[in-house]
Amino acid sequence: MHAPSTSPTLLTALALLACSAAAQQLRPTFCEVVDEAGAAVAGAEVTLVGGRPELSADLQDVHVVEVATGKRGRALARLRPGLCYVAWARGPTVQGQRASARVVGYFAAGAMVKLRCSAPAPIQTCRVSGADAWSDGARLRYVAMTAIPGTERELDISADGSFEAPGAPFDCFEVRTPDGQPLWSARMAARLELPPPQRVQVRAVDERGRPLAGAEVSYRMTRPWSWRVDGLRSVGQDRMRELGVTDAEGRCDVIVPYAGDPLQAPGEDLLLFVTAGDRPPVASGVWGGRYYVSGHKVDKVEGGELRFDCPAVAPLRGAVPGAPRGTVAQLSAVCKLHLQRNSYLHDARVFTAEVQPDGSFAFADVPDELHSCRLAFRPPAGSDWQPPVYPPEQQRALPVDVLQRLESEAPIDFEEVDLQVLDATSGPARGAVALLASAERSGVLLRDSLLRVPLDERGHARLRLLPGSWVVVVVTRDGFGGEPLEVGAAGGTFEMQLQPLASTRVTLLDERGAPVAGARVRSRGTSTRGTSDPVRSTLQGLRVTTQMQWDALQTDEQGRVVIPFVPVEGVTQRVELRWDGGCSGELELEPDEELTARPR
Repeated sequence: MHAPSTSPTLLTALALLACSAAAQQLRPTFCEVVDEAGAAVAGAEVTLVGGRPELSADLQDVHVVEVATGKRGRALARLRPGLCYVAWARGPTVQGQRASARVVGYFAAGAMVKLRCSAPAPIQTCRVSGADAWSDGARLRYVAMTAIPGTERELDISADGSFEAPGAPFDCFEVRTPDGQPLWSARMAARLELPPPQRVQVRAVDERGRPLAGAEVSYRMTRPWSWRVDGLRSVGQDRMRELGVTDAEGRCDVIVPYAGDPLQAPGEDLLLFVTAGDRPPVASGVWGGRYYVSGHKVDKVEGGELRFDCPAVAPLRGAVPGAPRGTVAQLSAVCKLHLQRNSYLHDARVFTAEVQPDGSFAFADVPDELHSCRLAFRPPAGSDWQPPVYPPEQQRALPVDVLQRLESEAPIDFEEVDLQVLDATSGPARGAVALLASAERSGVLLRDSLLRVPLDERGHARLRLLPGSWVVVVVTRDGFGGEPLEVGAAGGTFEMQLQPLASTRVTLLDERGAPVAGARVRSRGTSTRGTSDPVRSTLQGLRVTTQMQWDALQTDEQGRVVIPFVPVEGVTQRVELRWDGGCSGELELEPDEELTARPR
């Protein structure tokens, strides 16, 4: 039997239909780039990067779009619904100089994005040295990276080690081995020196002091953090390099980049990890200028070797019925680096586990002591399954719901909530990003409990929440709002109306009483009174969102400027005005106030 043939015309039609369907899933987003004076910047390169900040970079399907502005400084980008985006812009190069606009975000598909470039600045030339001790005849690779979710650029290094820096936000410089493994990282600078190889002896033992053979030794080279465009961080991503495995005596000699002997003269951070089978990874090395052995601070390293005590720990088990095949469970954990007595440093790490066909999963490598943790799920590509949102947990624990599902195949008791946000003019808050937090997060830091929720062009999002008390907060360029959300036995629609930002009007006069034009607004700090109210505490953490707008402000010919801000009970915001050769006294922002500022 012969298969029926398909005509070229039909194939073309099917291909066009598929392309059309894919294009319909993207949403138009308009970008505008202006210079310091507000004039359009033509030929600017706008980069937009979208992802899911609550997930590790390894689990994200990052969407990167690059568009160029036309004569009117505008560009159209097509973005994916359901992602949180950041954007930045670089102007065209003119006589060795280039203007750039700082990163803005988070926003969603359908937003209106405005990027303001600073004055053109010379393109920086950097130089890296020290590669000869590592190359072994093979050429190392050099990369400039942004925060995450982000992008990177491979650098073209000349014979003398010089290269042209791509400029902000590519602030992280990374050296990689020829096969792409991370070797060393530093903040981008005019002079960069790759430290020489240093040998460190590692010894891994179990809870009884017996050697652990075959344990993997790795080096946390750096941790590119997520964007902090709204003042809050998200899940970071460790840059790890595998260094070797332990022998029958539990020992392994590893080579690391360091200025001197790391066990004799602590300098820059050097944190090594040992993972033995399903045992949790254990950290030892140098962190913040202090020695750590098996996660505990010590005055010095004994015996000329770095010891790792690797106890076995019971796995964390749970189940999420209904998850499609290929779903990955993620635990964002705040681990501990112990100092003395009960004090410790927070060390954020991420653990993942594959969800089995019956919905069960197990984290076998989570340390026994945590400050807090949060469970999330990444469905497989193309799946329409939306996992429920779980509140964070204190210490080392999983939500009661996922524990109960190990014993029962009953579906999860979540409720569907339609979130509708209206902007300050009562129109849809299109392309805004809402912040969702559990109101029952005692003992969990705000930065570790928030979930960013992108709103569509209708200002809408659908949530699947466990019953309980939640908080929704939204801050945009024009408005703000925060409301408690009680999720009970039945879902429904939750509508929130944003209020206009508050503002203070300031007139700047010089010593003679004449207006001062062109003065810039700069923050002089914020005083915050603690609160147990979850809405107020969340708004307190978001004040950076409006403060970033201040960079575009300057006094006019009459010396006047209007300073917008989010009024939050318990928060006092102070500013000053700066201009060439002068600075005003400190001003305290109050809603609907008119102030006169004079030179300090």
